[in-house]
Amino acid sequence: FGNRELNRLFWAATLSTAPVWSLMLLFPRSKVARFLCREWIAPPAMGVVYVYLFYLAQNITGLPRIDDVEMTSVRKFWSHPILFIALWMHRMTLDLFVGISMYRLGRYRKREVRLELALTWLLGPVGMMVFAIRYWIAESLRSLKN
Repeated sequence: FGNRELNRLFWAATLSTAPVWSLMLLFPRSKVARFLCREWIAPPAMGVVYVYLFYLAQNITGLPRIDDVEMTSVRKFWSHPILFIALWMHRMTLDLFVGISMYRLGRYRKREVRLELALTWLLGPVGMMVFAIRYWIAESLRSLKN
């Protein structure tokens, strides 16, 4: 595996979530989005790719040893090029899972969540934080009305 293949693998992992994010952001009310944007469809499929990346790392170079659970050992483990891409895939999968959950809750509550989705796609926890604050404020105002 050379740099060219690793770079392709990185971009394939990076772009793998784009179709689902695009559906949620650009076509949130479409039947395709409502069907595909579910927690049990795309994230588990990406989990298969995540496991495959570990398989590749093991069979191409072997997995690095983790001598102890200290930052330097764990950092050395994840600095393996294929495992770094797996870690990146892990992050993208979890962000997508949270994004899909936000999308579905927004649809259920009849709230627009495109800003929060875009922020979650690009900045992960920042989008989740904005979603949580906005949700908390809306729920507080709703309970005051009742």
